[in-house]
Formats: sequence, C-alpha cells, structure tokens
Amino acid sequence: MSVEKFSSIFVGLDKAYGVYKIEKANTNGKHVGKATLVNKERTKKVWEGHLSGKGMAIGIVPINKDSQCKWGCIDIDEYPLDHKKLLDKIREVELPLVMCRSKSGGAHVFLFCKDWMSAKDMQDKLKYIAANLGYGGCEIFPKQITLNLERGDVGNWLNLPYFDAEDGLRYAFLDDGSAATINQFFELYDKYVQTPEQIQAITLDKPEVSIPLKDGPPCLQSLCKSKIGEGGRNNGLFNLGVYLRKAKSDTWETDIQRYNMDYVDPPLPLNEVNLVAKQLEKKEYAYKCKDAPIKDYCNQDLCRTRKYGIDPVLSGSRIANLRKYNSQPPIWFLDIDGKPLELDTEALMSQTAFQKCCIDQLNYMPRSVGKQSWESRINFLLNEMNTTEGSVIEVSQDASVSGQFYDYLEEFCTSFQQATNREEILLKRPYTDSDANTTFFRLKDFENFLRQNKFFEYKSHKIAQRLREANGKATQIKIKNKAVRVWELPAFGNRDIVIDTPDLGGDESEVPF
Repeated sequence: MSVEKFSSIFVGLDKAYGVYKIEKANTNGKHVGKATLVNKERTKKVWEGHLSGKGMAIGIVPINKDSQCKWGCIDIDEYPLDHKKLLDKIREVELPLVMCRSKSGGAHVFLFCKDWMSAKDMQDKLKYIAANLGYGGCEIFPKQITLNLERGDVGNWLNLPYFDAEDGLRYAFLDDGSAATINQFFELYDKYVQTPEQIQAITLDKPEVSIPLKDGPPCLQSLCKSKIGEGGRNNGLFNLGVYLRKAKSDTWETDIQRYNMDYVDPPLPLNEVNLVAKQLEKKEYAYKCKDAPIKDYCNQDLCRTRKYGIDPVLSGSRIANLRKYNSQPPIWFLDIDGKPLELDTEALMSQTAFQKCCIDQLNYMPRSVGKQSWESRINFLLNEMNTTEGSVIEVSQDASVSGQFYDYLEEFCTSFQQATNREEILLKRPYTDSDANTTFFRLKDFENFLRQNKFFEYKSHKIAQRLREANGKATQIKIKNKAVRVWELPAFGNRDIVIDTPDLGGDESEVPF
C-alpha cells in the first residue's frame, strides 16, 4: 500500500527520473555529488528500492509532458534551519503545506494538488508563498513551465522524501515538530491536498488591512507590514526611496521621512535619512533586489506586473537555471522566462549565437548587453549551476553525440546493404573483407547515410577524426583500374569500441543522498 500511495502522490514526468550519488558535504552541511539521468519509466521495484533504502534514492520531475503538475515544492537551503519555527509560521497563516526535511537538513515545503494543474500556475503560487514567508530567493519546483522533450531536455527533478522510510532522515514534520512516519505523511497529504481552484485562491493578504505601497514591489509590501528592523534599515529605506521616486516624483523627498517613521523600527536618525535621500538624488536608481533585507522577499515575476515594480525594459527577461548534459560534446539548457532553450558551448560564449538560438527556438530576440556584462552573467550562471544539485547531469555514452555516431557507423558497416565485392563500393555500399576482417567504404557514402538519418552534428573533418579514433585510416584501393579513396576500418565483429557507462553506485549499504 505504501508504494502505491507514495508513487501516486509524486507523479510527474513518466519517461525519466534522476538519481544522485553523494561525494562530499560542504562546510555548510549541504551534500554535493553527481546527478545521473535515467531515461526509463519508474517501475514498482524502483519505488520499493527508494522507500526501503535498498535501492537508489530517486528524484522526480514534477512537470509532465503536457506542462502540468500535481505537486510543487519550495526548496529551502538554509543551514542550520529551525524547522519548528518555520512550520509554526506556516500554520499561523493557515497555508495548506506539508514540510519535509531535505537530505542536507534544509526543508522541502510541498504544495499538493488533487488534479493536474498548469505548471506555471503552480510555480507562480509557490513564488508568492515563498516571498511572503521570507524565502523569496529559494528554488521553486517545478523550475520549468514547459519542457523541451523533443530536444532531450527533461528539466529539473527534486529528490523525494522518505528514502529508507523506516530509518532515514528525510521525513515530514508533524505540527509538534516531531518526525512523521510514512503513514502519518499520507494523513498530512490527505489533510492538506487542494483542488486547483483552492490553490489559485490562496492569499496571504488580509482584506481589512490596507496594503502599503500600492502598486509597489511585493517585497517592500511584505517588509512594511511588519516594519524594517535593525540590520536592514538603511538598505530598506533606500529601496523605499526608489519606490517613492517612481510613484511620487514630486513629493518623494518629504515622503521618505514619513516612510521612515511609518515603516522602519526604530526609525533612522534624521541625518541618516538625509544621507539616503542624497544618494537617491544622484541618478535614477533601481531596486537592490540582490541585497538584504528585500532579497528574502523577492518575487520578480509578480514585481514585473506592478506599476512601480521592476522595470521589464531595464531588467530584461528572466534568464536562469543553467544545466549541463555531460555528453561529448556537452549540451546546455537555460530557462528564458521558464521556457527551456537548448544551447551549445559556443552559444554560451557568444551573445550573438545565443540570440540566434532564442530566435530559432523561442521566436524572441533578447536585447544586447555589453561584453563584460554578458560574461559576468554567464559566469554567475555557471557558478550557480556548479552549486545547484542536479544541474550537471551525467548521461550514458549512447545518448551522447559521439555515442550516436558510433551506433550509426556500426549500422552502416553491418546492417546497411553490403557490397559483395570491392567493385560494389562504387554503388555506395560498404564492403567487408572477411579474410582480412576489414571494412572499406567511401567517406561521402557514409556522410550521405548520416544525413538520411538526420545526423548533422559532425562535419567532414570531425567525422574523419572520429573514424581515426575508431582505429580507421584513410587509404586508396584500386577498383576497375582506378584509384578510389576509401576508409579502412577493423570489421565490427572483431573489434571493440569501448563505451563507458555512468557509475550509478553499486554499494547498496551506502546512502546515496
């Protein structure tokens, strides 16, 4: 019963799932390791292995092929985290959430839905909730609002709770802060699961209380409700000043003093308020979204809809969540406003190539930025990718470009219509000399075979390089008294091309998460 119930709750993309092998723990306690994609449907045995702890701990992509999901999660990576305090806050505002301990000691805060709902609606609601809870900078699952399955991208998966359900540490929390058994988790699910309509109706705004900073950033609205305290007063007042310059350009200099009294606790001295005002006089400032105290309440998507929020023309599209499929050569995916964009390494290095990919795949042309700004942005994404679990994905060799090439090479030499003698090489067929255990073919005939199979990744020089790596050599043979240039390879029945497979971890006693 546990397996069936658990698997019915954590439904998502059927065609693939993730596994993760821990290699070390950072000084902050977060585990890091190697993520591997398994391009198979999950069987009952896979689920049983997860729950028993005798198999691999698995991760699920919450969004399905139709861009819908039945669950979402706020991934809070804060160490150490006071789980009871966070849970009390969730219950105080009556949010229908289930909180679980993550493998590294953070929190996975789940929102469950009875029926399939739009991934975008789920994502938007979780961003709204996270910002109001003070965790606006946290990762939200689903990370994508649609998938690019045709290009091989399955998006991001989340590691599930209850690996080794009896003795593991990834459990849900009961309201008293104690660990919930898996059956108690099912009871929590049944209690808090919502309909799509109920999820859409979730709000943390009390209608009888006037909302401060009408049409302003949601982060400042949240902070002003409880007042900006010690440690964030100067930065907080500066951001309030940015809002006032946008919303009340004629009176902002006097209004900033009133805002200091109304929304800062304790208020800043007059001389410090004047210093902030002088900073704002110098030029048209933007909100400091990356700095405290507003970063923890940030909800950029919602902010862009506000009249006095982030200026979409200045900030551009939301470019985030870089991930790498570690094939040869690597394939990259980057989310543009939640939609996956496939890139090669050149498109990461060249802004022009990146823009071309956006036009080809998304019918969208992002604005250009300076070379230094572009390189800084890409470096930030790469650093974030290296520290984000599951963003570097190991794939099996046969799923890589080079693996596909060798598969086509073997098919051409063994399954394609074979020449019965050397003369038939001129009929565009490969010929295998069984005595010499050698196969001969013309490069242009093999290239034509690749094109017929829609393999366009390698040009002629790259194909020649791969043939040499397969112990082939370019030579000439005489056919009908004419020298013909061919490639000579060891026959496939008598040679081995070694294709490495990823190590998924074979020690069942090792906890891979």
